[in-house]
Amino acid sequence: MNIYIEKDPAQNRWWVHMDLWAVSFHSREGAVSFVERLNARINAPHSLIPEVKTQEFSKGPPLVQNELPQSIKQLSQA
Repeated sequence: MNIYIEKDPAQNRWWVHMDLWAVSFHSREGAVSFVERLNARINAPHSLIPEVKTQEFSKGPPLVQNELPQSIKQLSQA
């Protein structure tokens, strides 16, 4: 991602450009702070496989794909 800061003297604003996106700021300090935080998040370690807690999935009976609950079946038949 290409990230750069640009001053717009006509609007008295600072613009942070991120490829096709742009965000405006009232001050240079705000723009710089945003870029520093964005870069830190982009460069932070990321896991390719999210951690899944099996406890969250074992709270109820297994769901059968394409099976509608009885209440929905009754509404569709009304």
